[in-house]
Amino acid sequence: MLSQQKRNTKGFSLIELLVVLALVGVIAGIGFPKFATWGKERKVRSQSEKIGTYITSAVSQVERGSYPYVQINFSSDNNNYKVVTKALPQEKFSLALNQGKPLECSDTNFNSGNGGIELLNENLSDEIKIFPSASSTDSFSICFSKGGTYFKNLKDPATPKTGGVNFEVGTLTTNYIVICAAESACDPSSGQEKLDAFTYGIKYSRFGMIEKYKWSNVKKKWQSR
Repeated sequence: MLSQQKRNTKGFSLIELLVVLALVGVIAGIGFPKFATWGKERKVRSQSEKIGTYITSAVSQVERGSYPYVQINFSSDNNNYKVVTKALPQEKFSLALNQGKPLECSDTNFNSGNGGIELLNENLSDEIKIFPSASSTDSFSICFSKGGTYFKNLKDPATPKTGGVNFEVGTLTTNYIVICAAESACDPSSGQEKLDAFTYGIKYSRFGMIEKYKWSNVKKKWQSR
């Protein structure tokens, strides 16, 4: 009986162990690229959601009457992106209007010396890039006011290329932000066929309404989210 138990509890042979290790290697080789791909898309998607939240949060400041004019600035320093939201207080806003001064969507107009108030200052992930501002040292700003009266883009995203992007057929717009992986092409105006599957888009109106899209490499078009 004892000898029978010893025979039944013997360990793996060297060949059996090598077979198991080979199977583990094959499974890992198949699964890891998919996991890495999933992780990259998740990162781009989450950053896209954050940018959408920054826009709606800034617009809510205007709609609630907290501030009459807000600026969202996107800047890049060696492909490290930062988002800064500033507001112009009511007295400075009214003074500019009464003096007939243009309400510029510029950093100068919103700096602290001119009464500007910083509401947000956050860095985006270094694993993504955005367009416009997809170069290493570039920036652009969006400014909102109640009712969209003084809405402005400091920099036209599509200049000097196509003049806009069709997220949907017949809806050409220059009011957009595209978010993609750091190593990807992120400029839809230079040819959308160059975009990869991990590219997300945000279209915004002068009233601060946003629509979200994702690029489909299969259908070669933007799809609403």
